[in-house]
Amino acid sequence: MSNELLVSRLAGRVATAFRENGEIVELRVEEGGDDPGVGDVVKGRVSRVVPGLQAAFVDLGSGPDAFLHAADLYLPGEVLDPGVDAVEDDPGLARPPRRAADHRAPLQDRLKEGREIVVQVARETLGSKGPRVTSFVTLAGRHLVFAPLVPFRGVSKRVTDEAERERLRGIVHALAPAGAGFIVRTAGRGAEASAFHADAARLEATWRRIEERAQRTAAPARLHADSSLLERALRDSPRDGLEVVLVEGRSLFEEARSYLAELDPVLAARLRLHQGAAPLFDAEGIHAEIERALRPRVWLPSGGTLVIEPTEALVSIDVNTGKNVGMARPEETILRTNLEAAEEIARQLRLRDLGGIIVVDFIDMESAEHRAQVVDALAAALRRDHARTKIVGLSELGLLQLTRKRTRAGLRSAVTRPCPACAGGGSVRSPELLAHDALLEVRRLIDGLSPSRVRVRAHPEVARALRLAAQSTGSPLDAAALERLEIEDDAGVDGDRFDVTAG
Repeated sequence: MSNELLVSRLAGRVATAFRENGEIVELRVEEGGDDPGVGDVVKGRVSRVVPGLQAAFVDLGSGPDAFLHAADLYLPGEVLDPGVDAVEDDPGLARPPRRAADHRAPLQDRLKEGREIVVQVARETLGSKGPRVTSFVTLAGRHLVFAPLVPFRGVSKRVTDEAERERLRGIVHALAPAGAGFIVRTAGRGAEASAFHADAARLEATWRRIEERAQRTAAPARLHADSSLLERALRDSPRDGLEVVLVEGRSLFEEARSYLAELDPVLAARLRLHQGAAPLFDAEGIHAEIERALRPRVWLPSGGTLVIEPTEALVSIDVNTGKNVGMARPEETILRTNLEAAEEIARQLRLRDLGGIIVVDFIDMESAEHRAQVVDALAAALRRDHARTKIVGLSELGLLQLTRKRTRAGLRSAVTRPCPACAGGGSVRSPELLAHDALLEVRRLIDGLSPSRVRVRAHPEVARALRLAAQSTGSPLDAAALERLEIEDDAGVDGDRFDVTAG
């Protein structure tokens, strides 16, 4: 399988695109804001205990209070069952221990309001739901996930070769410290023992720094910030089949090279600096892919369509034959459309980073064999997804239900904002994304027509973002182009548009 990782800046923020066999399957944009993000370790203060829910709310210092369930609570002195259900290749957090029977006291007897507690963000704020946190801190490296509180050693289920699993088990059981847990990630497949020992030493040193900060810092305070988007993309990239990491901008390139120098020299050798005249994402069609990923309708090769509608409770996906009326036998047309839809649904879930409960309304199939083919096709396509997924099955109404682990708000949240004209019922592109699109349009005009001046007229909020983007690192305009640019504030222009004229 031929894979590529593309790294650039979008509206001043780091953005990554992962291409699999020539097709973009993942798009990520660095989230802004000061609220703790997924993977961050925070010393918080318990603000409320709710016995009826067996849960507590924790003040993290910014944003809404976080939700902490009793199953995710570990306090010093409590004994943990080492049977951790965490041997999947999850690029985020390992799952907490599962105990067949938990005889610990009720949460309200173990935790009181005002108590300071170290937690890790497991899911960021999604819609009206605040973040979720856990006491079972895990730290992800390139080859390992480190679980300092759980003495468990395991290997990712995605490593299927039994001889390699046995080799990795021998390596991971020899790692120090003895009382902590390590899980080998898929990226560790084929790596030398020295790479695991170096990864384990880095992760253990990070945990020691967290513990030291926790001792001397009053709550609420962030003790450890998870890696940046660039570092996560490099850390979580598969080694097998990843042919090139193409990076735009010298500063990002040097950051990537420095990060990989010790972490993974093999991957570091595949780093390339983008040298083209056109911006990387423009040249590779990534901007067009982002635009398509924001639309509800997706066309299938045969003419069928998907209609994807995310809501706070779930994601609904409707499959339609659309223009596909080509086969003489209707059941064959339906099967073909549903099989195409299964493959595309798996791609769209990764591309848009959709998660939670997902309900798919496939076109009705009378044949049990055809239904099984479609479910099998979807399951096969989902196996390429890094996030945990589970197909629950077809309901009596003919709806297929599945779940996908959701920890972040997804692509739409990163590049859009609630529409101000419809009280949040819809969304429009963010001023930062509009500003970036305007600069690309200016660049095309200058390259194609070489005008003496280019004027951009935009809403004041977009114009403000445009001025910042034009001067920022990663701007598509060089110094000569900036001299030709004029930006005009106009409150009469809609907040989701801009006008570009050449003179």
